[in-house]
Amino acid sequence: MTDQQTVWIAVDAMGGDEGPDVVVPALQLSLQNDPLVQIALAGPASLGARISSLPKALQSKIELIIAEEELPADASAVQAIRHGQRSSMWAAIGRLADQGADAVVSGGSTAALMAISRQRLGMLPGIERPALMGAIPTTTRVVWMLDLGANVNVDARRLLEFAHLGNVGFSVLEQRQPRIGLLNIGTEPGKGPDVIREAARLIDAEPSLEYAGFIEPDQVFEARVDLVVCDGFVGNVLLKGAEGAVRLMSESFRQTLKGSLAGLLARSRVRALHDMLDPARHNGAPMLGIRGTVIKSHGGSCARGYARAIELAALQARNDLVGQLESKLWESY
Repeated sequence: MTDQQTVWIAVDAMGGDEGPDVVVPALQLSLQNDPLVQIALAGPASLGARISSLPKALQSKIELIIAEEELPADASAVQAIRHGQRSSMWAAIGRLADQGADAVVSGGSTAALMAISRQRLGMLPGIERPALMGAIPTTTRVVWMLDLGANVNVDARRLLEFAHLGNVGFSVLEQRQPRIGLLNIGTEPGKGPDVIREAARLIDAEPSLEYAGFIEPDQVFEARVDLVVCDGFVGNVLLKGAEGAVRLMSESFRQTLKGSLAGLLARSRVRALHDMLDPARHNGAPMLGIRGTVIKSHGGSCARGYARAIELAALQARNDLVGQLESKLWESY
């Protein structure tokens, strides 16, 4: 598949905090920005009225997959498998499993998305659990990090697995080998819990990985490394903390400069800085390890952010990220 080919994205309309109120405007943005995207929208029949309110040229690019139920935001993996088979998330992933779509996007429960994806799509060779890899903005470039929430409690072997996944995923996306850092409370070799120090030993021993040592949270935003490895609890806390800091900074600038000449003169630069660091610009985390392109959108994302997740899904489908991952993982293992 190339960037000149049509790509079908299956979208879970009911996933996320605002559901269709965010998803439908996001579809409009995505379809306007990329005329070769087609959407398979999974959700209740009532969505037909929302679709009909869009411009006619866009309506023809959306197929509605009827799924009258939705999984709650706190749905567990067990709930998703046992009771989620009529949900919009199950229907969206099912369309990908049946090869009727090239990628899936959902802002719903991470645990549910991981469980259904594993059951319907399967795993890549040598991988037991998938990991979410997302982009963290810095003032110079983005730094990629995994896991961002799919796996809360992991052992050293799992962190090594994440390093392999991220190494391949980064090399496909960025076309170069990443310098890998292991997130810790200090850079000294003896710092951190046993599991982190054991993971460092395992990662450092892998000849296919370029390990740069421990990295502290503040150093992530200095882009000291290209790829940060951590467990899902720590990664999710760091990500959401960074999002809150960006909002605090933006609002503080706005309030401080409001109504002043300095504010008027600095408006364009402040806006450019906000746009560079805005979490919405970097929304969307591929669930690496799944045998299919599955993108997790932030549950609280705005329409622009959700559209970014759809854009990422189309990009990865066209670049055959999963196929390249499978090929390179065979080589790595």
